[in-house]
Amino acid sequence: MDPNIPVAPALQSNRISHNIFVTRYVRMVVESDQIPWKHNVLASAAHWVLLAGYLVIPGTFTSLQKSDSLNGTLGSSEAGEVILKTIQNPPLLAMACVLFLLGSMAMGWLFWKYRDNYIWLLNRLFLPTLLNALAGLLTTFINIYTAHHGDWSIMALLTVIASGLSVASSSGLVIIYKFRKLEKVKQEHWQATSVRNRGL
Repeated sequence: MDPNIPVAPALQSNRISHNIFVTRYVRMVVESDQIPWKHNVLASAAHWVLLAGYLVIPGTFTSLQKSDSLNGTLGSSEAGEVILKTIQNPPLLAMACVLFLLGSMAMGWLFWKYRDNYIWLLNRLFLPTLLNALAGLLTTFINIYTAHHGDWSIMALLTVIASGLSVASSSGLVIIYKFRKLEKVKQEHWQATSVRNRGL
């Protein structure tokens, strides 16, 4: 048996003594169930805040170019054309940036606090972030090709890039933690338990 794997003290259950064999995997499972509910709520709130940011940003896409009256008024001067190409919806853009910042800060703190519990990170941070990023990317494409008739403004392009990077990074984290880090911990668990069972 691996000397680095701790064995918990004997527990009395129905007057029968059991040696509980604790591996890193078992510890992660138990710890993920014992994480304070307020941190689980904070993780869920952070995802909703990020999702809200994804849903708000498409509202900042400019559609002024579609307005004939504004095109006639602003398009007659060089300064007007610059305004026509750059005006967005500043309050919505500011709100989306604040939501992204708040959600990212909360998730960064939770990641640092529970960085050794791969199960909790996957279930509470990485997978929900991936799903929300995909929802944001899909919403952006729908907005571009329906409300804005395929008009790729600068904001639309930046939003697609930001959402795509979120999808790519969260997908990478899911792959690394699910299929590498957690899989290694599981293999250690099964090897240790099989060695222990053969020794009994």
